[in-house]
Amino acid sequence: MKPPGAARTSREIQGVYDDLYASGELSLSRNYSDKFPLLEHLLAPEVRGRTVLDFGCGPGRLSLMLARHAGEVRGVDYSAPGVEMAGLLARAAGVANASFAAGDLDAVVAEGRPWDVIVLAGVLEHLERPAEQLGALARLLRAGGLLCVQTPSFANFRGDVYNTLGNLLGLPMSLTDLWQVTPKGVQAIAVAGGLELERLVGGHYHFAFLDRVLEDFRQRVPAAARDAGQGSGWQWERFFTWIAERVEQNHALLDAWVAAGALKPVPRPAPLRATRPAGLDGALWASLERYLTYDGWREPYYSDVPPVCAFGASAVYFLRKGRAS
Repeated sequence: MKPPGAARTSREIQGVYDDLYASGELSLSRNYSDKFPLLEHLLAPEVRGRTVLDFGCGPGRLSLMLARHAGEVRGVDYSAPGVEMAGLLARAAGVANASFAAGDLDAVVAEGRPWDVIVLAGVLEHLERPAEQLGALARLLRAGGLLCVQTPSFANFRGDVYNTLGNLLGLPMSLTDLWQVTPKGVQAIAVAGGLELERLVGGHYHFAFLDRVLEDFRQRVPAAARDAGQGSGWQWERFFTWIAERVEQNHALLDAWVAAGALKPVPRPAPLRATRPAGLDGALWASLERYLTYDGWREPYYSDVPPVCAFGASAVYFLRKGRAS
């Protein structure tokens, strides 16, 4: 379904990321880099020695992490500045089995190359025609291949508040998400594309239930209210006090899930190392190095145990293509 307040097109979203990468400012990408350790952990056995397409790779950190296990990784993104940064980072990190190209889905389909694994991390929610576009990618998979899709998820405390504010008050809670992805929606897309939803893994439980909810809402909700021309006279501190109280109560819930083995620790990956390429501007390199080595480790748990796996603030879907008979 469309998220509350969604109004942008994928072309407008491309402009947002072009501006971000062209400025050399990667703070937004660093904010979301805590999803990469879980993805590397889950995908390492799947990509070992295989060919991988990272569609929507941005500046390429996940591509470089997967390249530690894969035979070959190709990162594609519609933002040319982002791809340029990814190439610089690959050179700086000395990664020879990862390459990057600027392009959209049409370019990838036109190339017609088959892949063992295709990864979309934080991409599906930005696609204007998700069923059609995932179907096109599925056709590029070899028999038995894997389409791995990571998306935000809203079946949790944060999502309940987020959607209440958006649906009741019309606040534009996200300026870049075109859709809210659900397991039911992914299942329907999978069936239409000849894929099987093999596994669902939840992540970002602190963002779903604990302190990161309060951090996010203190920034997001006032900004959304301003964008909607609302918020004057609202009881802001009363609202944030209530969120803080609920966050405190949610600790008991997560503690119980940990004790029951429903929440498992995400292994910390080995850091990526890089050397500044000769001739590269110092300020730009400082930004690139921070992005590449950033360790904002604030999401220690994941779940592959139903129903808890559906309650994280992110979801990883494993969609398997049938083997030829």
